[in-house]
Amino acid sequence: MKKILAILLAAALLFSFAACGKEDTTSDETTTAPDTTVAEDTTAAEDVDAPVADDTTAADAEATTAEGETEASTEAVSGEATTAEGETTTAAAPVAAPQTKAEILAVYNKAVNSAYDAKAGFNKERSADNEKLETKGALGAFKDLVYQFMGIGAENKYTENVTKGNWDSDKNHHYLRKSTLTEADLTNATCKENGGKYTIVLGVKGGTSKGSETEKYTNAPIDKCGICVGDEDKGYYDHKTGPVIYDALDDIYGSAIINESYDNAKVTAVVDAATGHLVSLTVEYDITCTIDVGLVGSGNASGTAHIVYKNFKY
Repeated sequence: MKKILAILLAAALLFSFAACGKEDTTSDETTTAPDTTVAEDTTAAEDVDAPVADDTTAADAEATTAEGETEASTEAVSGEATTAEGETTTAAAPVAAPQTKAEILAVYNKAVNSAYDAKAGFNKERSADNEKLETKGALGAFKDLVYQFMGIGAENKYTENVTKGNWDSDKNHHYLRKSTLTEADLTNATCKENGGKYTIVLGVKGGTSKGSETEKYTNAPIDKCGICVGDEDKGYYDHKTGPVIYDALDDIYGSAIINESYDNAKVTAVVDAATGHLVSLTVEYDITCTIDVGLVGSGNASGTAHIVYKNFKY
C-alpha cells in the first residue's frame, strides 16, 4: 500500500512538475511574442525611415544635378562671352586709343602732317550757313560782297578735288597745311577707337584778328589745325581773317577797319589706327566780322563755317 501510495505520490509530483513546465513555457512564449512584435515594429519603423533616407539621397542627387547643370550653364555662358570677345578682337584693331591730351594731339598732328608730306589726294568742301548781316549806312547794299569777303553764304560754297601728288605749284594753294596745334591751343580732346579707326575730337580755343591800314594781326589757334589759310586775299582760304578781308578792300576802301573773331571751334578727325592716315577731317566754327568802311557805313556779319576733307588717297 505504501508502495502504491509512494508511486501515486511520485506520479503526482511528476504531473506537478510537468504542469509547472508547461506554465513556464507559456510564459516564455508570451514574453517572446511581445519582443517579436516590438522587433517587427522597429523593423517597420526602419522600413519607414528607409524611404525617407532614400528621398533625402534623391534630393541631394537632384541638388547636385542642379548645381552641375548650373555650373555647366555658367561655363556655356563664359564660353559664349569668350567667343564674343574673340570675335570683337578679330574685327577691331588690337590697339588702344590714346587717352591724354598730349597723346591724342600727337596722333592728330602726325596724321595731318603725313597727308601734307605725301601730297595726298582728297575731296574738299567749304560751306557756311546761319549767315546774318546787320548794317548802318549804305553797307547793306553790298551784302553779297561782304559775304563773299568772309566766304559765307550758300553762293560762296567752295569745292576742290585734289589729285594725289598733283598739288598746285602756288605755295599758297596747297589746300591743306601742316598742323602745329599745341596743348595750349585746345580746350579739350577726346579719342575713341572703333573698327580699327580713331575718332578724334578737339575743342580749339577762340581767336581774333584785325586788318587795317595801320594794324594787322592774327591770333587764331584754329589756323594751326591744318586748314588752308594765309595773309593775302585768296578765295581758297578756309578762314578769312581781318588782314585777308582788309586786303580785299584796301584798293577801294583803304581806310577800312576789319575786326574778326571766331568761337565754338571743333575739329573732328577720323584716323586709321594701323597706318596713321587721315580718313576724314572736319572743322567747324562760328565767325563774326565787324566792318567799318567810313562814309559807306559799317556792319556786323556772322555765320557758321564748315570745312570738310574726305576720300584721302595716299
